[in-house]
Amino acid sequence: MLRAGDLFRAGRQGGVVGAFLRSKNRCIGVTAHHVIRLAGTKDLNIGGVKGQVVADWRTFDLVYFKASGCEPTPLGTARLGPARLASAMGAKDCSISDVGDLLSVVIGHADMPGPGESGTPLYQDEKVVGILSSINLNSGKGTIISARVIKKGAEGLI
Repeated sequence: MLRAGDLFRAGRQGGVVGAFLRSKNRCIGVTAHHVIRLAGTKDLNIGGVKGQVVADWRTFDLVYFKASGCEPTPLGTARLGPARLASAMGAKDCSISDVGDLLSVVIGHADMPGPGESGTPLYQDEKVVGILSSINLNSGKGTIISARVIKKGAEGLI
């Protein structure tokens, strides 16, 4: 069963599935668009399961793909305070410092996400409140696309 935090490959690029949304007869996954753009393909492989891009929202660095056999991800609303970036690569504690369509998280220099971790879901209260889009190594902060934006971008797909 596919779930948020699973790793995927697209061409020679890799990333993390941020969330799965249930549609009428399929699963819709979401991750960071820049990974797919760099891969130059619309085909993904998530743990042996094939997926294919069905839409993107480049303004917010989001790409949506269809796949089968997923566990729908509970989505929540972010608030200031403690949170956790978690994927099959591991977990990193952080703190949400700004909320809105885009969230800012303070991660700290010693535990910054690395290549291949774009799309990692951000959790609060066991719900995904956003997905990792980028990091700033100088400030030790990350930019997260909020769950509200993820849902809005998927409106025509689910």
